[in-house]
Amino acid sequence: MIDTVRVKFPLAPTAEQLRSWEKQTRTKATGETTYRYILNLKLTDDAISVRCTHFPFDYHGNPMTTVELSLPKATYGNNFMMLHSLDEPIERVNGLLSGVDALPSLNLAQGILLRIDPCYNHLVGPLVPDYINAIGRLEYPHRRTKHHKDEGAEFRAKHTTTKFYDKMRECGDRNASGVLRQETSYLNPKRIAKLIGKRRPTLLDITPECVVQLLRDDLARLRLDGTIIADRDTALARLCAEYGPRAGVYYWGLLKAKNDTSRRQLHSRTTLHARSMDRTLKRIADAGLALTFTDTNEPLPPLVINL
Repeated sequence: MIDTVRVKFPLAPTAEQLRSWEKQTRTKATGETTYRYILNLKLTDDAISVRCTHFPFDYHGNPMTTVELSLPKATYGNNFMMLHSLDEPIERVNGLLSGVDALPSLNLAQGILLRIDPCYNHLVGPLVPDYINAIGRLEYPHRRTKHHKDEGAEFRAKHTTTKFYDKMRECGDRNASGVLRQETSYLNPKRIAKLIGKRRPTLLDITPECVVQLLRDDLARLRLDGTIIADRDTALARLCAEYGPRAGVYYWGLLKAKNDTSRRQLHSRTTLHARSMDRTLKRIADAGLALTFTDTNEPLPPLVINL
């Protein structure tokens, strides 16, 4: 349930080791010049990519080396199979990196997390593009939505991105056919520490229960937890059955308008206050409906995350 990770170590390669690294120079607006070193590794016949970065001085004046890679790729040779334990990938990566002469000795399990990508494979068969196109109409609070028709939908913030995408299209492996990948990239170390509940979290602090909760929280923010993605006829019938024909038609009309226009435009064209609209949309979700439509003739089943 984890894909890409990035961890840091208070280590520095030797001068001899740094000869294999690419030195990059950057001049700040203040005129100060800083340096970093990049080492891009291709391991096991180029099947596994590892990006290593060394900073001679971090914010506290200490050396820092980071390692970033896909854990399932290092374990299985692909990044669509799900990890259910981190013991095997940690051992596998440590074995691979121990054979790299340009790296200092390190243990992946001891690195402090800078990035973590929780993920889950929803097995929805030929409905992958239908889910993507419906989810692409949703809004995630305080995020920007980017929808790639039939391919993926992203909800972006500065240091966090949640996305749903066609895994087979992304990786090019037909064994991933029918996989709707849900994935969130956390790139802020302080946010990661807060989510995990430790000041300096490592991979050993990640539990399956923690990952599942993070993924379920994303579904909840999108109001996709336990709700079907209905076609227009099913949505109308359910809302009328739940709230009566008059209120049901009103709620259905608001849901349709929300799917046809942006929230900002909807506010400007109606007299609904933002809080009033949120309360109304909650009533729709309480009826077991996602706040979007599918263009198929049948509702799309709820997305469920299991351990």
